[in-house]
Amino acid sequence: MVGRISTFVLTNRLNSENLRVQTDLARTQMQISTGKKGSSYEEIGRDTLRLLNIQNDLSRINTQNIVSSNVSSRIEQMYSSINNMKDLANQVASTLAQSQSGALSVPQEVANVTSNAEQALASLLNINFGGRYLFAGDRLDTPPVDLADPGYTTQPVPSVANTSYYQGDAGIASAEISDGFTVNYGVRADNQAFEKFFRALNLAANNSADPAARGEALDLVRSSIDDMAAIQTDLSAKANLIDTQRVSNEEDATLFKSVIANITETDLAEASVNLTNYQSQLEASYATLTRITRLKLANYL
Repeated sequence: MVGRISTFVLTNRLNSENLRVQTDLARTQMQISTGKKGSSYEEIGRDTLRLLNIQNDLSRINTQNIVSSNVSSRIEQMYSSINNMKDLANQVASTLAQSQSGALSVPQEVANVTSNAEQALASLLNINFGGRYLFAGDRLDTPPVDLADPGYTTQPVPSVANTSYYQGDAGIASAEISDGFTVNYGVRADNQAFEKFFRALNLAANNSADPAARGEALDLVRSSIDDMAAIQTDLSAKANLIDTQRVSNEEDATLFKSVIANITETDLAEASVNLTNYQSQLEASYATLTRITRLKLANYL
């Protein structure tokens, strides 16, 4: 019997090449079915470090936008609370103006209105939103106003500034809304706008029969209203600034997501072409291998 010519080296080389193409074919089929280039960073290859950096950037931006959204909600709540304080101040100012003009001649009525307003103002400043007291500086777990504080005494005529009611700290709430960009947005209950209002209420409640006390209280309330309006203007500016930065962050996030998709997601058109090529290579290789294994020396003798 005439043996086959020695085809071991060529056959072995073709088998190795077939295994490589089969591996590429299986990987391409998986990429097409999952839509991903790989299930691990190792399969991403040389773009792994770039991918990790971009993913970290995206995560940081997402965190900053969550912070921005929370801060915007707090600013909105503070703005609304100050609106209520202004309404309260206007009501008190109306009562005091009537008492000064003689339209309201009962001192006890002035005392009742201002005493009740003092408690209402304290409640508005002690608002707790999302588990934190908004007007307490950085002391988030403590109501900022305590009218029973020993240092908060009856106001004389003329009055003197007194913030002993304030139980918060000297901090101002702030937040980093972008890399290196921190916004100070906090408003404390010891702000002069609120101190003036408290002083006016204290003064009028405890000296309701004294025209001089009522007149000073009215001036303080009107000044307080102007100061609260200025606070609201500043809060609005901060809110707009935060919203603008959040939009910019979202644009950056969209760009990062696009880059991540380019790195990790399958290009279906390219993968389909590769799949066809691998299949053609295998078919040709197997056909060649079949012909080689059938060769015998007798064919050439």
